[in-house]
Order: sequence, then C-alpha cells, then structure tokens
Amino acid sequence: MKPSRSTTRESRSANHKPCPHYPSCASCPLIGTAYGDQLDRKRERVGAAFAPYPRLAHLEVPRPVGSPRAFGYRNQAKLVARRAQPGLLLGVYRPGTHQVVDISACPIHDPLINTVLAGVRRTVERRQLATYDERTGAGWLRYVVVRVSHWQKAAQVILVVGEREPSLERAVGGELCRLRGVSSVVLNVNPARGNVILGEQFIPLTRETSLIERVGPLKLKSRAGAFLQANIAAARRVYDHVVRWAEPKSHEIAIDIYAGVGAISFWLAGQAGRVFGVEESPMAVLDAKENIRLNGFHNVRFLCGAVETVLPDLAARLDRTDVITLNPPRKGASEATRRAILACAPSRVVYVSCDPVTLARDLDWFAARGYSPIKVQPFDLFPQTEHVECVVLLRGCERIDPRPSRASGRAEKTQ
Repeated sequence: MKPSRSTTRESRSANHKPCPHYPSCASCPLIGTAYGDQLDRKRERVGAAFAPYPRLAHLEVPRPVGSPRAFGYRNQAKLVARRAQPGLLLGVYRPGTHQVVDISACPIHDPLINTVLAGVRRTVERRQLATYDERTGAGWLRYVVVRVSHWQKAAQVILVVGEREPSLERAVGGELCRLRGVSSVVLNVNPARGNVILGEQFIPLTRETSLIERVGPLKLKSRAGAFLQANIAAARRVYDHVVRWAEPKSHEIAIDIYAGVGAISFWLAGQAGRVFGVEESPMAVLDAKENIRLNGFHNVRFLCGAVETVLPDLAARLDRTDVITLNPPRKGASEATRRAILACAPSRVVYVSCDPVTLARDLDWFAARGYSPIKVQPFDLFPQTEHVECVVLLRGCERIDPRPSRASGRAEKTQ
C-alpha cells in the first residue's frame, strides 16, 4: 500500500523541519531522508530479516503502510534527568555511553509533551532537585516520563525517583499538576541500579491516575506503566489490518495474547463470538477490564498471567480456538508460548511484531510445524527511525469438526 496523498504531502514538507538535537541525538537516524525513501528502507529491512530462512522465501514484502504524520506523532517520552554544565538535561544516552543528550524539544513528540517538559524543567530548576548519579546511587530524580492523550488533550507526568521523599513529593506534585495540560502526576519508585526505567511501585500524586485515548470507535483507559502504542493514528491502521486478516466470525472464539489494555481484543470483539485477552501485567489487565465497561462490550474477558501458563489452561476449558492474535515485545514469543499456541490448534494466527529479526525466527519455527505464513504487511509506526512494525497471517491445516461448539450456541442465543 502507498501512503495517501495528504500523508505524502505532509511527509515531504515535514522532512525539511529542522531538529534542534540533530546530529547529537541518534534516536532518529532517518531524519532528513525523504519519507518515501524511509518506507523503502524499512521494506528492505524486513526482506533482509526474512532472507536467511528458506521457508519464508515465498513471502512478498510490500511497501510499508505510512504513518498519517511524520512528525509530532509520538504520545510518550521517557527521558533521563541529569545535571550538567549547561544545566538540567532531559534526554537520552548517546549510544554506548552514559552521556545524556537533551531532547526536550524533540520534533517527533506530540507538541504537548514538549510544552509539559518545559514546565517540568522550570519546576526542577526552581526547587534545585538533585538528579540521580548512577555511579554513586545518590540523587532523587532519575527519569521524567510524559504521556499524552490526543483525544483528551491532556498529559500525565511520571517522576521516576530513587527513594521516597514524602514532603518533597507533595510539593513537586502540586506544582506539576498546575501546569497547563497536565491532568495527573504519578511517582514511580525505582531504587535498582541499571538502565531499567520504571520500578514496580506507582504512587499517584493527584486524584486522576489515568489517561483515556480514543482509537477509532474505542476509548482506551491506561494507567502509568501500561503499554499503549506510541503512534495512535498509525496503530489504528494496524488494528484494522489484524481484524481483516483474522476474519473472526460471530460463532468463533478468538484469543488475543500480549493483550495490553485490550486494543486488539476489542477490535476482534466487534466481529467474534467470544474473545479472551491474555496479559501478564496486572496493571494492564485492570485497565483492560475497565475498558470493557467503558466501551460496553459483553463478549470479552481478560486473564492475567504468563501466556505459557494461562493459554493451556484456557484452551482446556474451551471447545476450540478459531483464531489467535499476538503482539509480543521486541524479543518475540518464547518457545513455550509458541508451543502453547500450537496446542490450541487455531485455524488462523495473526502475528504483530515490532522486530523483523525475531519475527522471522518465530515464523520459521511455526512454518516447520505446519503453520505457514501466508502474507505480510509492514507498517511505519515510527517515522524518522529504523523501526518497522509487521502484521503476518499464518494458517494451519484445515480442521473439520462436525460438533457445534458450546460457544457458538451461546453466541446465537444472544444475537
């Protein structure tokens, strides 16, 4: 597919926008490259990842579907806080070093993020907050995370700190919640050494703790720490494609693994008889369950736990599984997860991946066990970067089961 004319026009002009952080920041290596050339490079990257696997040789890799916006699309920023000679830095590490490059005016961020970061900077400077030093483990503020909802035009600020300072937290939280556009402030406590950004403990500093984003017809509520795609407009194109290839029917059962707050699960639920979402994060499952009520679905259920544990138990309770969708992290699906998918014997699997290399590995594994990848479609969710998302349809051997499923009967009664 080719990007729309409006997308192409915007992208051509957008590629000439200056980036104040280039070339010090290496996060956007394709900035300045014509958008059509960026899409061609990403197509080549997917093809190169598939090339070592003979079982994938039949797959034709089309040009990626473009993003509606080439700049200003990213709805979240996770930045290191560091004091240096020029003053407070809010940015990312230079590759292979612990030197921080300030990117608080990044052009791929939603403009509200940069506005909020400017306010955070003023608060940190005014209060002379000590930033974390990974060499000594001293210092309070480690990272600043800003999430925004395009639909609400609201932002959430997450301060990642090394330890609790209750009086300081209240004062800083009160100041940040008065920034224009900020609807919630959350503290995250991460005392562990290393570069993992978020710890396990989230402490709300405001009454509001979530953002609600609109994705097509859906309203998706997510708390601090929950996963939501960073490019909502492009993600909607991915979800549409997943459902088109999954082809869920009103008498069928679909399972969505790595479900997050439920986006793909709800997309499937518009057509499937029953949908089960499986997600390991308890926080994301809480959001997903709230999203059931928020959107009025009655045929979706979410289960919390590791996929390789939950999926076999779920499959044992169901008559059959007709379609499985999965959207794993960058490392791909574990072998235990892949084996659990095979044990469910779905007729279709739709795999969404953010890493062509691990995707190719997993597709070859499935192909060797009777699930052939039929077609692939790349998507560009991160213009100006090398990242590329892919959707792949796999089909197994056709199964003939003359028994009507209990799920089918229930679905027909409720229609």
